[in-house]
Amino acid sequence: MTQQSFADGYIKWLRSHVGNQLIYLVYTNAFVFDDQNRLLVQERYDFDWVSVPGGALEPDESLLDCVRRETFEETGIECTVERLIGIYSHPRYNLLYPNGDQVQQWGATFVCRATSSTINVDGRETLKASFRPVEEIRHRLPIHYQEMLRFIETHPTQTHVEEIYSGPNVRPFYSTMRQYIGHARLIMPGVSAAVFNENGDLLVAHQTKRNFWDIPGGLADLDESSSATAVREVREETGLEVQPIRLISVLSDPTLLSGTLSNGDEFRGVDLVLECRMVGGEVQPDGKEVDQVAFMPIAELLAQPNLLPFHRQRLLDILNRHQGPFIS
Repeated sequence: MTQQSFADGYIKWLRSHVGNQLIYLVYTNAFVFDDQNRLLVQERYDFDWVSVPGGALEPDESLLDCVRRETFEETGIECTVERLIGIYSHPRYNLLYPNGDQVQQWGATFVCRATSSTINVDGRETLKASFRPVEEIRHRLPIHYQEMLRFIETHPTQTHVEEIYSGPNVRPFYSTMRQYIGHARLIMPGVSAAVFNENGDLLVAHQTKRNFWDIPGGLADLDESSSATAVREVREETGLEVQPIRLISVLSDPTLLSGTLSNGDEFRGVDLVLECRMVGGEVQPDGKEVDQVAFMPIAELLAQPNLLPFHRQRLLDILNRHQGPFIS
């Protein structure tokens, strides 16, 4: 029997336009522990494995809002966020729902602490929920949750950086979706790269249209990991080859990353900032979007007169990177 999807809001709207085809969903995963360090897990209507709370970002909320909302809606548990673990977007985590919907998750994963104890499941996505000892439940989690949990346990102070992976079916998410939704608002995951030289100056590209110096970055393509997005964007804009080494921040505040492009396209962005080291290549601007490449002090970049709040926040996160990772 075909399972009915109870997805609503943004997902329901997008699916009404694009059908079952593969899409990016900016997603949150909540590893919620109680005061006995038991893990909050749930049984769902759409999959036969046990999962942790989580769900898709709505256009008018941040990732922090999303992870708390999804946890409460699905289980009735209120929680506080203790730390960001990382972004998990590798195509090996792709989901095929019983109704045929295909999803590549761009999943922000958090460790959270329960601040309430009364479970009240929604009866729709979640059938049952409980706090369980980790070792009792580990084997029932799907492989991607097992990998996240293992990282949490073995890296108590670090964030996850994905492997560089570009699959055989890499294609742009943005332009593919625009064929179906026109100018309507689209949630778009992206990645920016912070690359330093030996003097601590930041790699930047001069954006021709805006007369603006910005760090390399761009939108994620389907069938690639977040690290591959960073590598691809740096190569395309500057000619340099890089290796992601550390997660600096994830920016998801809708007041920073929402708007309308000059062509009328409405957008809602989420941006992952990765520190990268240079491993090869030669400086070569792409000659289209970028006409110059340079290394500049962060203070000089912050002094640009046409700096938007998003660019300022991202530069401040990079400047204070040793105090991160940051989530907004």
